[in-house]
Amino acid sequence: MFEEYAKVPKGSKLITVYRGMLTFNLIFTKRVLMAKQVSAAKKEEKLSWQMKLWREVKGYAEAIIIALIITTFLFTTVGVAGSSMSPTFYGGNGTIINSLLTGDRLFVPKYETWLHRMGLLGDYRRGDVIIFREPADSPYVGTRRDFLVKRLIGLPGDRIRIEEGQVYINDVALDQSFITDIGGHLGNSNLNEITIPDKQYFFMGDNRMNSVDSRIYGPVDFISIAGKASAIIWPPMRHGSLNWKAVRPPEAFKAIPDN
Repeated sequence: MFEEYAKVPKGSKLITVYRGMLTFNLIFTKRVLMAKQVSAAKKEEKLSWQMKLWREVKGYAEAIIIALIITTFLFTTVGVAGSSMSPTFYGGNGTIINSLLTGDRLFVPKYETWLHRMGLLGDYRRGDVIIFREPADSPYVGTRRDFLVKRLIGLPGDRIRIEEGQVYINDVALDQSFITDIGGHLGNSNLNEITIPDKQYFFMGDNRMNSVDSRIYGPVDFISIAGKASAIIWPPMRHGSLNWKAVRPPEAFKAIPDN
């Protein structure tokens, strides 16, 4: 076909007709597309305000549902507020909102929480940094955030006592240099020996002198645990040094024998 077309002399009527048909097709196609656009616009105008509202709400609802699925089953982040975990974590200063904006933010893999609850990941470890809901019988419940960040000190069955700030787990003194070596203070609190009940855990803040923890409200139920912190992810820098780092149990807890 192209060879025959090439043989047609310039100025041929056949070429003129072909060009006319091509121009007609382009104009016709453009008008069809414009008509479709006008039709779609008219349909949009005919939609009731209820339908328009539903389309908007549906978009936001889908985004919220996806976010809830991610933060419930995959991962979330938790801001450190207050000084109870100082100097390990920086909890900002001033109001809770300001503290959450300026304090360290921890990465929490939520899938691990579900694996723990299903018994597929074993127990938590002494020294883990845990996020949990404050017990309902705590004298401070309702006066601050519902979820707290503390260090896990005792597992179910462990015997815990404190003498002048020194923590003993199963009659072994816990080396607390992971606190004092970075400027922390142990205080001189005391606690008569208790045995941690089954499915409960004993928590303390690293800032022993300014932490409301299991010394006040006792052991915490397993079901109240929301997750384990695995890293500091924000801010990336603090005081001129890299702030990103993994959160692991201090080596001192390895010296504690199982009960």
